[in-house]
Amino acid sequence: MHPEHDSILDTCLRICPYCGYKYQVETEDISQIRRIEECEECGKKFYSYDEIEFTHYATPDCELNGEKHKWIQSSKYNWYWECKICGKGIIEKP
Repeated sequence: MHPEHDSILDTCLRICPYCGYKYQVETEDISQIRRIEECEECGKKFYSYDEIEFTHYATPDCELNGEKHKWIQSSKYNWYWECKICGKGIIEKP
């Protein structure tokens, strides 16, 4: 590959590797399968594909389950209490 036409990576936009034309990829067009695209600006063809990454979070909450918090006093601050199950914190003694 010629150095001036190297691969281009962007987390928000597709960028033509020939002319630098940028455009937003529509959600329905996102695919991990390598495919041929044609630049709307310069008309040259290039390969494109998308890498998809998700981050999933899950946090416990005693109150959601109708359970009482198991409070422990902070080792750093004697005025701060934290639930050892869900991590919820309070400033005053429970």
